[in-house]
Amino acid sequence: MSQMQNQPLSFVRVGPQQYRCEEGAIDELTHQLYQMKAKKILIVHGNLSWKKARPYFKSIYRSNFSIEEYQFSGECTDPTINSIKTVIEESNADVVIGVGGGKIMDTVKYAAYLANRCPFVLVPTLASNCAPWTPVSVLYHEDGSFDRLDVLPIQALLLLIEPRLIFDAPRDYFIAGMADTLAKWYESDEILSQPHLQTQPFLTMAQTAAQLCQQTILEKGGKALEDLDQNHLTADFVAVSEVIISISGLVGGFGDDLARTTVAHEIHDALTIYPEAHHFLHGHKVGYGILVQLSLEEKWDEITRLRQFYTSLAIPISLADMKLDYLTDEDLTDIANRASLPELPVHNLPYPVNAENLVQAIKKLESF
Repeated sequence: MSQMQNQPLSFVRVGPQQYRCEEGAIDELTHQLYQMKAKKILIVHGNLSWKKARPYFKSIYRSNFSIEEYQFSGECTDPTINSIKTVIEESNADVVIGVGGGKIMDTVKYAAYLANRCPFVLVPTLASNCAPWTPVSVLYHEDGSFDRLDVLPIQALLLLIEPRLIFDAPRDYFIAGMADTLAKWYESDEILSQPHLQTQPFLTMAQTAAQLCQQTILEKGGKALEDLDQNHLTADFVAVSEVIISISGLVGGFGDDLARTTVAHEIHDALTIYPEAHHFLHGHKVGYGILVQLSLEEKWDEITRLRQFYTSLAIPISLADMKLDYLTDEDLTDIANRASLPELPVHNLPYPVNAENLVQAIKKLESF
């Protein structure tokens, strides 16, 4: 049994100080900034997503704020974080606003923290992960391979979700978000179901949030995607989007290291060393990682159920689906070694996780 399993919950970091999800949510931002007595604002944004998002910020640009923009591109890396930190400091920004996908969210969080904990507001343009909600930043190398995951001691002052904006995002990101959110249940359930952890109320909250993630995605995800394809912004789409961005963030918020990531995400991280995997979104690779974890746990009925759901959404169910079927035994061993390093939270699971049984889990899954 891992030594970490006997440790109590470390910290509860529930989420942003304020949260709003409704049409017109961004319209409230100007009022919030005035309340903060903000004068100088730095907006960090992407390229294509900003073209869609900027019209929602008309009120801010019509006000008397001094606004500077920084266009983000590439990966959430240490150099990019430090570059934005410098801009925050040199511009004397009172508030940083991050507008875009998960990598922008993670970069803004970290840069604001390093810049003397500058207050920051997050406006996601995608429902693809819980990055806007959590205090976690996932860092990559310049080549797109995984570097590390850092948990920060601050969270967003304000998180605003404009349903019309995320509805206008590419459908693949929404699908990837559903797969990433499913992992909240499969990665944490075996840990949180242990009797010695069932007496901790916040861990019960984490498990409840994780179960809500799974149920919502499996019960409403298909319908929400149909609504998206038919260009109908519906309650189901908004509900699934909130679960992807917000409720999934509560799992780690209440459960900390005991409910963040295990096998599914470690498999994702290990796969990023292969260029072919970069053509697939974060959630797609995590979705495959869920199947590896279920193979490790010998839960074949659940694999069969998820494969049916995955196939309907074109989520990868095999290495071949990600054009990685050329991987050798040596490659699989390398992946397994990376996914089972001693310091990783996979060892919070109530069963051994090592290179040998991970390789076998991948092989069994591929032949199932």
